Amino acid sequence: MKRLASVTAVLALLFAGPVFAWDGTDENGNSVTIDDGNLVRVGQSITYHNDADGEDHEATIDSIDANGGSVEIGLTDDDTGYTHTLTMEQT
Repeated sequence: MKRLASVTAVLALLFAGPVFAWDGTDENGNSVTIDDGNLVRVGQSITYHNDADGEDHEATIDSIDANGGSVEIGLTDDDTGYTHTLTMEQT
């Protein structure tokens, strides 16, 4: 039943369209925000803000995985090609 709830939450994120600002952390524990207006789907390019450098970054989503109370988003930076994992709060 818990697995069904997780799958349902991910599907809701995928098909709900643009989300409001979404807070989380990167693999280094730095705060990140995916701003509203970004369509969070595998294959889509998004803009996220990283508080560590105070910059906005463009990245393409490689994977989305619901994990209990959080959602892990694997993405590749469009400028550098570096792969990141963002752990976002599940709403």
